[in-house]
Amino acid sequence: MQKRMRIVTLGVLLLVLFTPNSVLGAGTALILGRGQEFRFDLPLDSGKTYLVSMALRSDVGDAEVTITLCQIRNNHEVVELGSSQIGLDDGLWHVLILPEVETPLSPGRFELIVTASAEGRYFWKDLKAERIYQSSQDSQEYWSEKLATQGTFFTGLVVDARHLDLRRGMSPRIYSESGQLLYGGVLASQNVVQEQGIVGYGSELTSELLERIAVDADYPYVAPLVVEAVGTADAAKTGVYISEEDTRRVLEAMAQYDFFARFAVIFLVN
Repeated sequence: MQKRMRIVTLGVLLLVLFTPNSVLGAGTALILGRGQEFRFDLPLDSGKTYLVSMALRSDVGDAEVTITLCQIRNNHEVVELGSSQIGLDDGLWHVLILPEVETPLSPGRFELIVTASAEGRYFWKDLKAERIYQSSQDSQEYWSEKLATQGTFFTGLVVDARHLDLRRGMSPRIYSESGQLLYGGVLASQNVVQEQGIVGYGSELTSELLERIAVDADYPYVAPLVVEAVGTADAAKTGVYISEEDTRRVLEAMAQYDFFARFAVIFLVN
């Protein structure tokens, strides 16, 4: 049976991810190398399967960076669950992925450890853990449990720009009124850009358009966060500005569920 991958909301991680630096797209700085490492606590569940990923870059020449997922058991035993390594010698963002890591049933906590071969300053952003489901029933049980325990949450962003001269584009962006980049789909694959786009467009919120921001094809829970654009951005007028108050609402919603990672964004245009 084909496996289904769905993003798990990691509220603790998202509060860390959406610092001012990461909102600007610059990433958060780390000093690595010569025995220095950085550890992230991941609130994963035992006995589940995850895909863990994060984006890293560095200006250090000929540097290799490694991410390693470990379980720290209650008896302090450290068990390595998986690792991934990549060279960062071009100053560009690279995504490291740990595919299909199964967490043990034994009690303990989980840490993602970042190390590098050369000393210097590195940058990270977009740390995610995605739950991999074996069946649609697993997916339905997950979302039912999540809604019962966490309560309702926003599943996607709808930007109403019908009062503006906004144009459709391949790489539209969303900025705060002060100029902070909130969303640009910079890590979207070429397939995503070509097949579905990093935003959906429409003149009205139809049921078909809302399917884009459903949490799961097997569990069509939809709750749009609707904001109004206050202006167009970029020379091509394909991007938008939103108010500082709406920026705050978006970041608070993202602390519960990372809909930007799923490209669950809709622009309403004329």
